[in-house]
Amino acid sequence: DDEEYDEQYEDMDDGPVLIQLDPRDARIEELEGQLSELQARLRAVSAAYQKQQDEIAATRSRLERQAAVKEELRRGEVVGALFDPVENLRRSIQAARGGATNEDTVSGLEIVRNQFMDAFTKLGLEEVPGQGARFDPNLHEALTLIPVTDPSLDQVVMEVFSAGFRIGSRLIAPAKVIVGNYQEPAGEA
Repeated sequence: DDEEYDEQYEDMDDGPVLIQLDPRDARIEELEGQLSELQARLRAVSAAYQKQQDEIAATRSRLERQAAVKEELRRGEVVGALFDPVENLRRSIQAARGGATNEDTVSGLEIVRNQFMDAFTKLGLEEVPGQGARFDPNLHEALTLIPVTDPSLDQVVMEVFSAGFRIGSRLIAPAKVIVGNYQEPAGEA
């Protein structure tokens, strides 16, 4: 091939020299250009991704701080709501030790109990239905069944041994109850 090339250009005088490029050289330059362009795009996408990850981390951190502040405020509300009843309980104990009558002590303790219940109510606590309500295994724990002769009292809470409480739909403690169980009177058959 080199001999052919030399012969082809021997007859030429000192005019312009033609250089024949290998087509593979042009393709390499084109591919290098594409590679540079793709690398630049990859750097831009990587930078955007990192920026987005940083923003997500900052948002998560901010939300965690806000949740911690809300939790602290909520705890403060709970303590604030229960502070007065606790103080009155302390006073009732001091009065009982100081020689108060049983009636005074009971009266003081009833006041304290009512204050606790008021504070709990303000925090969203509510008592589940008790005596006279239909037995609901989601709200009540049956301690025992007692026979009743009135069919309308079947599966009705007859007595509350221990009150139950919930906040919203979340049961805090089930009511411990005695439930009526209908039985036909012995003389009827």
